Amino acid sequence: TGTTGQTTSVIFDDLVDLVHSVDPAYRASGSCRFMMADSSLKVVHKLKDSQNRPVFLPGYEGLGGVMDDSLLGYAVQINQDVAAMAANAKSILFGDFNQYVVRDVMAPTLFRFEDSAYAKLGQVGFLMWHRAGGNLLDTAAVKYYANSAT
Repeated sequence: TGTTGQTTSVIFDDLVDLVHSVDPAYRASGSCRFMMADSSLKVVHKLKDSQNRPVFLPGYEGLGGVMDDSLLGYAVQINQDVAAMAANAKSILFGDFNQYVVRDVMAPTLFRFEDSAYAKLGQVGFLMWHRAGGNLLDTAAVKYYANSAT
């Protein structure tokens, strides 16, 4: 959690703490990444370390191939469904997202209705059911940064 006054910001030390809050076995796997909204990336993009070097390195396509955006040496994934920076918001995620599993319980079932209620209006009705769920298998694999409440 950010210190008081960091309702819409993050500091370098908080990012380092976030990285080290994830189990070292996951950090060593090479699958860890940051995930945040684009508005949070804008804030992070302006951060510099104690030597005044940018913490965020934008990716590029060069002679050696494609280099992804990186933050503290880890890839950055933009996800607009992650909360933007605000009071008490969990605005930055870090970890091995391969540990999140989506489970499809049943195949999609589609029903087509052509009965009189629809036929009177020249329409056809459709109803589809699909049951799925998801869960993080190991809570040590992904952690979040929460902005300060005040």
